[in-house]
Amino acid sequence: MFLCDGFPILKGLGECWCSQMRLSIRKVVKYSTFLVIFFVINIWVSYNVNLWSFQNSHTHEKVRKSLLPSLNFVDDNGGVGNDAYFDVKHDLNEKNLFGSVSSHHRQRSAKSLSVNEDSRVNLNQNEFIHRINNGPVQQVVSQPRTRGQEKPTKDGQMTDLEDIFISVKTTLNYHGSRVRLLLKTWYGLASEQTYFFTDGEDSKLSTILGKHLVNTNCTADHSRRALSCKMAVEFDAYMASRKRWFCHIDDDVYVNVPQLMDLLRKYNHKEDWYLGKPSLKHPLEVADRENPGMKLSFWFATGGAGFCISRSLALKMAPHASGGRFMTTAERIRLPDDCTLGYIIEYILRQKLTIIPEFHSHLENLRLIKEKNLKKQVTFSFSDYSGRRNVVNVPGFTSKEDPTRFKSLHCFLFPNFQMCQTIPKKTQHSLLNRS
Repeated sequence: MFLCDGFPILKGLGECWCSQMRLSIRKVVKYSTFLVIFFVINIWVSYNVNLWSFQNSHTHEKVRKSLLPSLNFVDDNGGVGNDAYFDVKHDLNEKNLFGSVSSHHRQRSAKSLSVNEDSRVNLNQNEFIHRINNGPVQQVVSQPRTRGQEKPTKDGQMTDLEDIFISVKTTLNYHGSRVRLLLKTWYGLASEQTYFFTDGEDSKLSTILGKHLVNTNCTADHSRRALSCKMAVEFDAYMASRKRWFCHIDDDVYVNVPQLMDLLRKYNHKEDWYLGKPSLKHPLEVADRENPGMKLSFWFATGGAGFCISRSLALKMAPHASGGRFMTTAERIRLPDDCTLGYIIEYILRQKLTIIPEFHSHLENLRLIKEKNLKKQVTFSFSDYSGRRNVVNVPGFTSKEDPTRFKSLHCFLFPNFQMCQTIPKKTQHSLLNRS
C-alpha cells in the first residue's frame, strides 16, 4: 500500500487509479469554484437591475410630467405639489357644489360599486352600495371647474337649438308613464333635437316619435351593463349627428329648453367642456383592478341631473367610447354609464368637470328650490320612495292630477300652453302674472 495525494491506495491497483483520483478531486474543486462565482455574479446583477428599475421609475415620472404640462398636481392646501399621487379625502363646501340650493339630508346615492362584482348589480335610484378597498389613490384629482371660468363663444359661433343632440335614456316599462309625461311637457319645445333610447319595441310610441325612438336592444333592467349598453348607443348616435353638443338626461328629468340654450351659448363647442353636476361632495374612488392595492379617483356628473359634452371633447373620447368601446371601458372599471363617462373624461383625458348648479336630480331636496328661482334652472327631477315624494314646490295642478309636478312646472314656465288651460282660473291668472 502506498499514498496517493495523501490517500492510502492498494499497491496492486497501480498508478492509473491514483491519476484518476487526482482528476476527480480537481473537477470537484473546479465546479465548486464555478458555482460560487455564478451565485456571486447573479446576486450582483439582481441588485443592480432593481436599483436601475427604481431610478428609472422616477425618471419616467419626471418625463410624464414634462409631457403633460396641463396636469395640475394639487396638494391638500390648494397649492401645486410635487407628489403625483396623494389621497383625496377632502369635501367640497356644499354651497359651492350645489349653489344656493342644496340638500340638508345626507345623500346615500354615490354611484360607486365594487369592482370585483361579477354579477349584474341592480342600481336602485335611491341608494347605491359604496364598497371601496383601502389603498392609496392613483388618480390625481383637483376640484371641478365652477361657473365663472367658462369662455364665451366667439362671434359667428352662436349655438342654436338645431346644434344640440338631446338623448333621453328610458325603458319599455316607463313608456306609458314617464315618456308620455315628457311628450306632454318640454318635449314639444325641442322635438327635432330629442331622441329616446329604450330597450323594447313599442308600436304606439313609435308611431308618435318615428326615428326619434331608438330601440337599443339592450337588456331591460337597471344593471350597470344595461345602462352602459344604452349609453354606448347614445354616444354613437350623437357622433353620427355631427352636432355641437351632446346632452344626456334620464326619463325622470324635465328640461327647461330656453335655459339650456342660454347655458350652452356661454361655452365654445370647439373647446373641451364637460358640463353637469356631481351627486357626491368628493371624487368617486374605486379600486384599480389592474393595479391591486391602488385606487382610481375622479369626478363624474350624475345622469339623474343631466350633463352636456362639447363636440371637441366627444371627439377625444371616441377612442374609448365610440364603436362599442364604451362597453369595454365600462366593463374594465365595473361602473354604470355616467360614472364611466366621468372616468373617461377626468381620469383618462384629464379634463375637469364644470359644475352647473342649475342642474337638479332626485338625489337632492328639490323642495329647497325657491319659486322665484325656478325659471333660472336648467333641469329638474322627481322621486317617490315609500310614499315620500321629492318634487319641486310649484303651484298649478293638484297633487293627484300631477304627482311629479312636471305639468305644473311646465305651466309655470310656459303658461300659454293648451294643457295649462285646465288649471283653475285663479291659478292661471297667478301663473300669467308671474311669467
